[in-house]
Amino acid sequence: MKKIILSFFSILFLTQLISAQKKDSCYAGVYLTKEDFLNNIISYKINTGAKGYKFGFAVPADWTFEIKIITPDTSMKFKAGSVYGYYECGQVFRYSPERHELYAPEDFYKIEEAGNLIIYTSEFVGGNEYFYSLDLTSPIHRLKMKNLEEDFKNDPEFLRAVKCLNRQEEPGDIVERDAEGHFIINKIYQKIVKK
Repeated sequence: MKKIILSFFSILFLTQLISAQKKDSCYAGVYLTKEDFLNNIISYKINTGAKGYKFGFAVPADWTFEIKIITPDTSMKFKAGSVYGYYECGQVFRYSPERHELYAPEDFYKIEEAGNLIIYTSEFVGGNEYFYSLDLTSPIHRLKMKNLEEDFKNDPEFLRAVKCLNRQEEPGDIVERDAEGHFIINKIYQKIVKK
């Protein structure tokens, strides 16, 4: 039941995200809580194109992860972990704290695709790596075969199909996209796990 509810919220979030991207392409703000994030409720929303309004990170961003919102009359700072994520000019980012595992470093992760798996890229630390989570609230992991094997140990058919992607000549094919730009791993997930 919990998975169904989280899937519903993921679909709802994606729908709101798409409509928000069309209307709010030059706005920025923070999601203070998980509930705000799931319901696309942006706090301290500003128009980044307006004079005197700025959104960014305190320097050095990759050490502090501290978000700064500046308006003509105020300046606000949000320390790492005090927000669930942020929205900036049509893109949504989710914060993930440092964990003792090597799955994913502390960072803000840009949602690249909110499908059956949520696919991310790292804003500051991860370079060209891809990451994933099972939904918008579960832990973020590096998109690597060994992590998928742990999360999907009860879905061997899915793992076999993903391994076929990984057998191609270039490493990293696990993040291959189709002609429309969608991640093939999400199509495999839909076909095999969600059937």
